[in-house]
Amino acid sequence: MAIYQQARPLTFDQVIGQEHVKSVLVAALSRGRIGHAYLFSGPRGVGKTTTARLLAMAVNCEKAELELRPCGVCESCQLIRKGNHPDVTELDAASNNSVEDIRDLREKVRLASMRGGSRVWVLDEAHMLSRAASNALLKTLEEPPENLVFILATTEPEKLPPTILSRCQHFRFRRLSEQEIKSKLSRLCEQAGVEADEEALQLVARAADGAMRDGESLLERLLASGEKISREKAEEALGLPPQDQMRKLAGFVAAKDMASVFALTNDLYFAGFAPSSLAEHLTKTIRDALAAQVLGDEDFSLALETDDLLRLIHALDDEKERFAKRDNLFSLEVCLIKAINAVSQNRPGEAVVMAAVAETSQVAVKSSSNALPDFDPFAKTPAKPRQSAEDRAPLMVAESESLSVSWHKIKKAADPKLKAFLTPAREEIEGKTIRLIFEERYKFHFGQLKNNLDSLVELVANLYGSGFEIVLDGPGGSVRKKT
Repeated sequence: MAIYQQARPLTFDQVIGQEHVKSVLVAALSRGRIGHAYLFSGPRGVGKTTTARLLAMAVNCEKAELELRPCGVCESCQLIRKGNHPDVTELDAASNNSVEDIRDLREKVRLASMRGGSRVWVLDEAHMLSRAASNALLKTLEEPPENLVFILATTEPEKLPPTILSRCQHFRFRRLSEQEIKSKLSRLCEQAGVEADEEALQLVARAADGAMRDGESLLERLLASGEKISREKAEEALGLPPQDQMRKLAGFVAAKDMASVFALTNDLYFAGFAPSSLAEHLTKTIRDALAAQVLGDEDFSLALETDDLLRLIHALDDEKERFAKRDNLFSLEVCLIKAINAVSQNRPGEAVVMAAVAETSQVAVKSSSNALPDFDPFAKTPAKPRQSAEDRAPLMVAESESLSVSWHKIKKAADPKLKAFLTPAREEIEGKTIRLIFEERYKFHFGQLKNNLDSLVELVANLYGSGFEIVLDGPGGSVRKKT
């Protein structure tokens, strides 16, 4: 028996999540007000069929004195659990969707209960019924026999006719959270006597995509060996690319290091990972970096601003259609090139010009506050002697000395590649000394900025003139250079 069948709940208390459904059904059972038709809708693997069986067990439970049913242990409950109860029938609408099938059902539902309880019919994938079959079923729902409960389960309730929807109590099942799935998987590992890493269970819970049944099936594959379940083992079993490799790839993309991007994707491709899978997991990795940046989590980050991370995610999403036509290495490389180009939308030249315009406008506003002299339109303006380059140079230095150095302005004016290396740095500006400090975890960015120090020096010189000293402090030492 599969693990998801062994772990199937026997009482409503054991059902994970779906509190909005359980509370209503338990209250109806305690008051003896059971409806004749229910519709359970929602994604697959979230508990629709399980809840339907629990409801069937509850109305046929032999321990009627219990306030909270089903008991899960009486003969009737055990028969329903094994699928052998004569009064509980499960049908797959996908294979029983003809008019003749529904007419046969209508004849059978009028038969009396064989064990004295309620007859329960569970119709799975109810949206697969043909129009004629739906009309035939409608007759039974309009005039149901006594002690009959219909439970329709579907993943697409919008495909059911409105006439059937209006005659059912509709309960919408939601996707389960990763934490809800992870907590149950952890209990299953304890019951199996197998140790599992938290990160490994988190991976399985995420791969389940809100479906508990999928999570339990994935866990069963990992439990087969009986060994400790590590993150690496989970990645291998699930066919996921290693997290450290995907984070490294995301770092290369953020730094626009095309050579490293191509080399790493080539290695991952020949390791057996599909290009479409690599693109999908790269998108998730960048999404994790964005979430970490927004939430202030320092566990994982990329040297890009929020807007750049969003552009990367959108660019990767836009390229998904490419893999539907051709899922090969070339498609992945084109996808990554377009994603990298999407980050470089800010032109550094424009940023420098805008910074200069902003400074000029501030000077203009300041000067406009002074009283203006009387203006005579007919007065002759004496010509001013032209200044030589030598005469103008000291004025430029004097103006640069009066301006306060803005680190934000420097980053804004930097090109995307340089900005990626500057972002994780902590700046300290004192006089004409600009000191950039890198922590140990940003060793890569420190090394890349050292290689591009001339570009930073040129940028500061363009913004503020000469005489400034730039100092880089990071893992392994420091380096300095003047403008």
